[in-house]
Amino acid sequence: ALVLLIASALLIRSFDRLRHVDPGYETQDLFTFQFAPEEEYLKDAPSFARFHLEFKERLAALPGVERVGVVENVPLDESVSSERFQSEATAGDDDSGTLLSFTWTAGDYFRAMGIEVLGGRIFTDDDHLTHPGNVLVSRSAANLLWPGQDPVGKRLRMRNRETWETVVGVVDDVLQDSFRQAAEPMVYFPLVGQDPANSRPISSPGYVLKTRRADEIAPEVRALVRQVAPTAPMYRVYTMERLAARSMTDLSFTSLTLGVASGLALILGLVGLYGVLSYAVAERTREIGLRMALGAAASRVRGMVVGQGAKVLMAGILAGTAAAFLATRALGSLLFEVGTFDLSTYLIVTGLLVLVGLAASYLPARRASKVDPMEALRSE
Repeated sequence: ALVLLIASALLIRSFDRLRHVDPGYETQDLFTFQFAPEEEYLKDAPSFARFHLEFKERLAALPGVERVGVVENVPLDESVSSERFQSEATAGDDDSGTLLSFTWTAGDYFRAMGIEVLGGRIFTDDDHLTHPGNVLVSRSAANLLWPGQDPVGKRLRMRNRETWETVVGVVDDVLQDSFRQAAEPMVYFPLVGQDPANSRPISSPGYVLKTRRADEIAPEVRALVRQVAPTAPMYRVYTMERLAARSMTDLSFTSLTLGVASGLALILGLVGLYGVLSYAVAERTREIGLRMALGAAASRVRGMVVGQGAKVLMAGILAGTAAAFLATRALGSLLFEVGTFDLSTYLIVTGLLVLVGLAASYLPARRASKVDPMEALRSE
């Protein structure tokens, strides 16, 4: 019981800390989806970009939609690509570059997601039309490339490209893959609808809708998708709250399973302790009666039985603590910001188990203190 209780307590503490992680964006009132249009006129990267830039405006006209953003990889749903980037100050033959993640965005993505702009500005319509070479970087990316400096106005490039990009804004870090993983240093490119040289062939980006109708807007969005691309499948339909919950599914399920198991084990343990002490009292009825006949106080008899229960408890706690220390190592991959030997968790769980165990010992002890000495001796 102690092993299961400690394991479930560690998982519950991990789950609670995971729930309070700041991912760098909001999760409430956000609806996300993707679809892949296959219209004949979508023949190159700019045509796909123009299609999605225009479609986001139609989405913005839906009732209750406050903002619409487009992103190549929706956080908590898809991973992003990574590449080595060089800053203008350090670029050279011997500079291998800094590994950064990158993605493409359009529309009001940063405001829709609630991602804080820390400096400079976000993308404008001009950035999306002709791409004058502007990018945004996350806070951690800026710290890696230009530590202690203002990155706005600085230039960077992918190591394998000759084109330099100018940083026009800095945004806060976001958790991309999971609440468990640290934020990736990120570079954001604008989705470009005119310049073929700087347009990426993104056929099915993710859409993010800021709306209080996130749980019910899917049918209207699906109808709009059918209007512009009748044969296009609409998929990866989620709310951000669901994606956030999915990110913690493994921990919550394991916590629930171990919690139920530990509860059953605790009940069985207490019933067993109660049964052992009740049997001991029954077997020692004559001894208890004799003690009381010789003047032993009822409180002393109760203390004797509770003390016997305490010895059983201590033996179980010592063995259980050692077993828990070994068993919880298997939970290392599930725990979040909690060590496998978290002293406070061990002390709290052990203390509660002692209190409950002593309470279970009290009933047999109370029965023993009410033994009638004459009846006990006469029955023998």
